Order: sequence, then structure tokens, then C-alpha cells
Amino acid sequence: MATGLLLALSLGCAPAEQVEPSLAAAPSPGAASEAELRLTETDQTAPSPGAASEAPALALDKLGVDLGTVARDQQGTVTFLVMNRGKSLLRVEPPTISAEEGCTVAETAKEGATIQPGEVVVLPIKLGQHQRLGPHRLTVGLASNDPLLPVATASVRFAVAEAGAAEGKGPRLQVDKEVVDIGTVPFDWPLYEQFTLRNVGDAPLVLEGATQVRVEKGC
Repeated sequence: MATGLLLALSLGCAPAEQVEPSLAAAPSPGAASEAELRLTETDQTAPSPGAASEAPALALDKLGVDLGTVARDQQGTVTFLVMNRGKSLLRVEPPTISAEEGCTVAETAKEGATIQPGEVVVLPIKLGQHQRLGPHRLTVGLASNDPLLPVATASVRFAVAEAGAAEGKGPRLQVDKEVVDIGTVPFDWPLYEQFTLRNVGDAPLVLEGATQVRVEKGC
């Protein structure tokens, strides 16, 4: 059984405190425990409210994610930041996942959360192993007491292909996703994503040096 690491990236172009990429132990493949799939607090702060209102206001860091092509046996995690941009307590119901195309091989938090004004929590979506090849489109739903947005939704798209044969022996690094396309986001929006790194080879894998994040375009 392959073990793994979680590579966490916190992004954003607005002037803010820089968060270093971090590596942590990843859950073992298979059914996720309740501790692994839950809405958890972060040390980030939600952007300022767009309008003066005493009501809670739910916002997601991204409304859609395109993961490109993933292998049938690949497992990984997609994360969303859930923010309260209002001035009152936000109560979020347990998330729902439905398949708009393909099949649903995904797990998420089984409990809701209470989010203070300005607070940000992480919502993980665990994907794989996949049962069907071809395109998949999932919809994540979050019901809350936000009077203007009673149900917030986000989509996760990807295509499943057969895994390529392993080349030779030794260590072999596998990343749960090679691309995350999140489209257009506001300037002051925080973004967060996790990449699961696994050694699917037959020898120890050594990760050398610090994690590198290179800017290809923008800031």
C-alpha cells in the first residue's frame, strides 16, 4: 500500500501575509475517517463584506475546479475555502455531492459547521478510486442561513483514463492531480489547494530540497 504526503498551497494576489507551502502526512488509501473529512478552521481571514449587512454571507474561494485528466486508480483531495463575509454567525449544513455527469466516487464532511464573521474554514472533497472512464462533473452543495444565498454550489470536473504502466523498478512519484483550473476570481480572494503525493514504486522515495512554487504569469 502506497503511503503519501499532502502538499498544501495557499494562494492570493492581494497584499497579505505569505503562507509557506507545507507537507504533512496524507491519509492512507481507502475509506476516509471522519477526522480526515471535516470542515476545519484556518488562520486566514475572509475578504471584507461587499455590502453593509448584519446578516451572514457565505462565499467560496472558487466556484469551479477542472482537474484535467486523472488515472482510474488515482485518489486525491480537492479543497474549497468556505468564508463568512457577513456580520452574523453563519450556520452551514453538511455538504452534499451529486453527479451531473459520470458517477460519484467522492466523500466529504458529514457534519456542518458554525462560522464566525470573517472566519474561513476548509472543506475537503476526497476523490477516487474511479469506477468509470470518461468525463465526470460533480456538484458540491452547501446550504446555510445566508438569506441571499441559501444554497451555494461549486463544480468539480475531470476526465478519467486508464493508468499507464509503471516504467521499471524503484521509487515512483504520483501526484493526485497535475492541473487545477479555477477560472476567474476576485483580486482580494484567498485560494487554497492540497496535492497528494504518493510513492507507488517499490523503493523508498526521497523528496529533496524545499517545495518550489514558480510564477509563470501574474504575481
